[in-house]
Amino acid sequence: MNKNLVSIKGTSSGLVFTFNRENATFKEICLALEDKLMNSGDFFVHAEYIIAEHFNFNEEELSILAGIMEKYQLRPGKASVKNDSKGEQSELVYQAQAGGSVLITRSIRTGTRINVRGNAVIMGDINNSAEVVATGSIIVMGTCRGILHAGAEGDRNAFILVHTMAVQQVRIANLVATVPPEVASSPLKLALVRNDQIVLTDYSPTQFREVQNII
Repeated sequence: MNKNLVSIKGTSSGLVFTFNRENATFKEICLALEDKLMNSGDFFVHAEYIIAEHFNFNEEELSILAGIMEKYQLRPGKASVKNDSKGEQSELVYQAQAGGSVLITRSIRTGTRINVRGNAVIMGDINNSAEVVATGSIIVMGTCRGILHAGAEGDRNAFILVHTMAVQQVRIANLVATVPPEVASSPLKLALVRNDQIVLTDYSPTQFREVQNII
């Protein structure tokens, strides 16, 4: 099987699949995709994917490709990129499927704004002047020095969980809380709304049980 017919690139938008349509029939592409996903084991399970140059396929072909992806437990993602005047990425917009979560497996660089319709899970750092805005909750597995805004469309049940919270303020729905500098000295901080204000506390499994089914 010619595995060069299918290439997979991990990006902040998810897994981007590119297919070599010039050198293969659609059937050969499907077989190559099956072969690559089968040999990947569980590595891509539950990841979100995007098909690059999807306009090269008709609706029936896209439906068949989606069926193969679903068979191996990949989920369709949707991302659009807005560029600044210098041609650098300045804003990314993600759409989670069925109110689920978007997994971003890299750090968010300075000046980048991430907008997520759903929950946002960041497997990296959020640098100074970077911003993550989600209609749902936000989890950051690294250090956050940027801006976090959960429940951006008014959901006060949203929460923010950060491994190292080195930010000045966090936002949930229409509420804003100032974060004391000493908070960054200990890991795993949880911000959530209680009695119409944001409460910032240490993470504990007992307190977190009511919201732990985000993903």
